This record gives sequence, structure tokens and C-alpha cells, in this order.
Amino acid sequence: MTEDAGAPSLHPAAIHLHTYCAAQASWTVLDTGFGQGRTFAEVRQCWRSQFPRPPMLHYVGVLSLEQALALQAAHQNPSNDEFPRQADLADLCFGLGEGFHRFLLDDGALSLTLCVGELPAMLAQQEMQADTIVADASAALWDKWLIKALARHCKRGTSLHFDAASPVQAAQLEAAGFVRQPPGVGRAAYAVFNPRWTLRNSRRPQATARYTSGTCAVIGAGIAGASVAHALAVRGWTVAVHDAHPHPAGGASGLPVGLVVPHHSSDDSPRSRMSRVGTRLMLQHAARLHKGTDWNPSGVLELHPEAIGLDEVEAEVRSPSSSPGPAQAWARAMTSGELSGLWHPYAAWIKPGQLVTQWLGHPGIQFHGNSRIASLERSGGNWLLRDAQGRPAGRADAVVFANAFACQSLLQRLNAGQAGAISWVPDLWNKIEALQVLHGTLSLGLCPSAIPVDWPAFPVNGHGSFVSGVPGEQGLRWFAGSTFRADAKALADLAQEQATNLAKLQVLLPQVANTLAPQFESRQTQTWQGQRCVTHDRLPLVGPLEEGAAPTLWLSAGMGARGLSFSALCAELIAAWMGGEPLPIENQLARSLSTLRPRRQRTTQGSSTQGALDSRQV
Repeated sequence: MTEDAGAPSLHPAAIHLHTYCAAQASWTVLDTGFGQGRTFAEVRQCWRSQFPRPPMLHYVGVLSLEQALALQAAHQNPSNDEFPRQADLADLCFGLGEGFHRFLLDDGALSLTLCVGELPAMLAQQEMQADTIVADASAALWDKWLIKALARHCKRGTSLHFDAASPVQAAQLEAAGFVRQPPGVGRAAYAVFNPRWTLRNSRRPQATARYTSGTCAVIGAGIAGASVAHALAVRGWTVAVHDAHPHPAGGASGLPVGLVVPHHSSDDSPRSRMSRVGTRLMLQHAARLHKGTDWNPSGVLELHPEAIGLDEVEAEVRSPSSSPGPAQAWARAMTSGELSGLWHPYAAWIKPGQLVTQWLGHPGIQFHGNSRIASLERSGGNWLLRDAQGRPAGRADAVVFANAFACQSLLQRLNAGQAGAISWVPDLWNKIEALQVLHGTLSLGLCPSAIPVDWPAFPVNGHGSFVSGVPGEQGLRWFAGSTFRADAKALADLAQEQATNLAKLQVLLPQVANTLAPQFESRQTQTWQGQRCVTHDRLPLVGPLEEGAAPTLWLSAGMGARGLSFSALCAELIAAWMGGEPLPIENQLARSLSTLRPRRQRTTQGSSTQGALDSRQV
């Protein structure tokens, strides 16, 4: 830090960070008036230039919808010099509607969470304890109830910085537990949270939990396990990843290509909102891969051949002027009403195995292949992992189960071996026992040497999916499918599986199906088969397995067909809950993913098999 770091030109929050934060594992700033992001830019620069510094900086900014749209427009317009434009936010500032938006900057060491909406509502949806609070000077803030709402996000010693002209009374601050301090050089007005009473957080125990360092064992090296391992390693954890396969992504995450695309619903359901946050996070991670080879942010077209009405609510259909080459014909067909579809401009195809490898390459992670964990036991204050022969396989302070359906039997053995010593979260076993496996077959082959002009230049999703132009060892490849089977025996009939995928493609893209039919008929196509784990309500099951403020057993499983849209979000959630960090999504949405949520019963008639097959649409 330079000598003039404490000069009045710096925001008091940046000075406070520079003065007090070096010894902490992380520092959290809550900015109630993010606006143009000027304070964020100063705090970020101060944190970047400070040594030593906290490994993680969490910045939570609250702003109105109008401010968010202005911020988005400014970052997408390089000629606009009125805003303090952050270059690495330019490609990420999209879709800033109401709700939470998480950005991972500086190689993941800085998390920026923009909370778009009214301040009281955003504070109520966040779980965190800030080290520094930057208060908006608006008179509307200084209502006694809002001051108390801010106090609920404080720990003893949190500093509250506000403009000297703010209409705040010392009595209001004192009633909420703040002690006003005399202004110093460059500090303006500020107060410190130091209440006379004993602090209790029985309603939100995890908000106070802070693991400053430790060891963690992650069981499972697919996208669920690798994303959790990477999120913890960035935060300073030493992580050991165990997998029964000899190499990472040996199971369903070995899928040759998958789609990163948000879920859409006309009522903007919680599933849709969560998938948008998850997709944004995944696109940020994917940006470290080789574009065009390992992934391609081409956008994804979601077609609805049965015309279920989405054309009336979609406003992001690609226009002909922005659609190069063959895509123009597709755009004209959509805008003219010939096709009922939904264009997702911020979506991509990706090779999951490459992403898993990239995540596990972090220096804080060690991968253990051919390591089938068969049992766990408490030993010496941490967890001892054993293999099938009973041999020790490692020790860890915390364990994350990210091994999909295989977690069911492992947890049952753990429960039996501990003989009631673990205080499991309520209703856990009903949810674990309800996990199901869906099996699927993906068809693939080589693209024609001259790709037909009527083939889409981007993935198409809907009744199955179709992706083409993906580089492979033998040339560009196409992928179609997949099937969804509750019965594993059905996978053995490859001819039937191929016929099912061709039938889906004939509905989704008839012209493409006609071109590829000879490949299917002459059996020139190949297959890839795998299985997915789904939950009772088709949402991931994420969070603690034990009750209490500092659980040591965690779960991230049941992502079904949307692992690429949810895994990074689930990893951020686990890291937030383990470390008492700001949440990446609203608390009410986080609860709908949590292992603590109640198991909702199905209200519709039909067999469990049909319900499993319907899960491909969620």
C-alpha cells in the first residue's frame, strides 16, 4: 500500500479495510448504495495493492433496478466514461434484473454480489456478518427499523460509515448497538457495532460460522465435487478429492458435451431465477477454457414444437441484424412466427470433463483416483476415511459428499457405524432414500464435410437437444439426444436408443434429422451412456447433513440434467454456509435447495417412472 493510502481521497471503507483486515482470512463489505460502483472500485484497488491482505474479499452491493440497468448499459458501452467501468465486468453485466447476481473476480478471490431491489427486502434476504458497512446518505435509510436491520448483519467491531450530513441521531445508533466515533482524517462519520447486550444468533447460526482454514475431503470428482473443491481451495482450504474412477469426470460428468442454459418459465419461478445465477457463474468459470475447443458461448435456441405460448413472453429473440451467416434464417423464422422458440443469448455448449480438470488443477487440491471411500469414522476431532478394505484413505476436518446416488449407501453405512452419535438434519433420510437414478444414451457422429446451411450454428434445445460443430480428434462432431430411462436394462438395446434419439430429432429439427438419417440407418453413429441422480422435487440437495452452527458433513447431489447450470451455484452456497459468507442467491431461494428444506409430496397423479422421465424438462 502506498503512503497516501489514508488520504481523504480514498473512501473511508477502503481505509478501514487497509487498517484492520490484514490478519483475517476474509473481509466482507456491505454497501447499501452501490450506485455507480465508485466505492467498490476504490475498495477493490485498496485490497489489490495491500500486502498482506485477506485471501478473500466479499463485496455486497445493494442498488435499485434503475441503477442496475444503468450500470449494465455503462459496462456494455465502452464509450461511456461517466461510470467507473471495471473491464472484467464488461462481459458479465447482463440480465441485471431484480434479485441477487454473483460475480467472481480476481481469479475467484473477490466475490461481488449485486442485490437489485429495495434495501429492506434485500437485507432480509441476505445472510452475512459484515466487517464494514457503507451506508447510503439518503434520509430514507435512517429509519430506526432499517438501522436495526443493518445491525443484524454486524458482528462486534463492525464499522458503519456514513456521510456526516446524514440525518442520523446518536440515540438511534445506540439503540441498535452502534457507538458513534469521532471523525478522523479521511473517515468522515462512522460508528462501531459494540452493543451493551450479549449477542445471540440462534435463528441464523450459520451466519456466524467462520472456518478460517482447514482440510476438506470431497467424495466425487464430477462437476459437483470439482466445483465444491475449487470454491473451497480458492478460500484457502486444503482439499483432497476422492473418486472411484482412475481419472476425474469418470461418471456422468464425462459427457462429451453439455449445455449451459438457464431454465425459463412464464411466471419466473424460483427454479428459473436460480438457474440464471448458476448459468452466470458457470459461464465465468468456463471463460478460463479454450474458447471454440472446450466451450463456445454461442447462445442456445430453445424450441417448442408444440407451441406452448412462450413466443408471447420472450423479448430476447435474436434479430436478423445481429445474427451472422446461417443464423439469420433462423432469426427470421422466429420473428415471423414460423417457429415458437426462446433465444438464450447468454448460454453455451461446454465439455464438462475439461472444466472438471481445470477446477481440480488448483494448487490447493489433490486428486486421488481409484479411491473408493467405503466408510467414515470420527477420530481425533476430525474424520477418518477408509477404503473398501478398511485401510485409511485420508483425514479431514470436513467432508462433502458429491458422489451422486452413491452417497445414499455411504451415508447409510456412516449412520449405522456412528450409532446415533451424529445429529442429522430433520427429515434427511426421507430425502436421501428418495434419490433416484435416470439412465440416458446420447447419439453422436461426424459432421458432413460441408455443414448444410440449414443447420443451426448454435445448440438447439427442447425435445431433446442438438449440438454440432464441436471439435473432436477426428473432426467436427454432432450430438443428439438424450434418452431418459428409469430402467437401466433399456440401455442395452442400443438400436432402440438410437431410434429414440432420431425420433426426437425429427420433431426438434426435421431438416437436420433428414440429413443424419442415413448415418443412423447405416449404424455410423456412436453412443455415450451415463446416469443422473435426481431428487424428490427435481432440485439439487445441497447443504449440511448435521444440525448445529458448524456442521462438518455436507452434501451436494441430485442435480439431474442441469448439473452444468447448478453445480457452480451449489458450490458457492456450500462455501457461503461453511464460512458465514454472503449468500449468492436470496435466502428464500437458498432454502429451497438446502438439505434442511421439507420434503414436498407430489400432488399430481402418475407413476414415479413417469415423474422421473418428466424431470428432463426441469
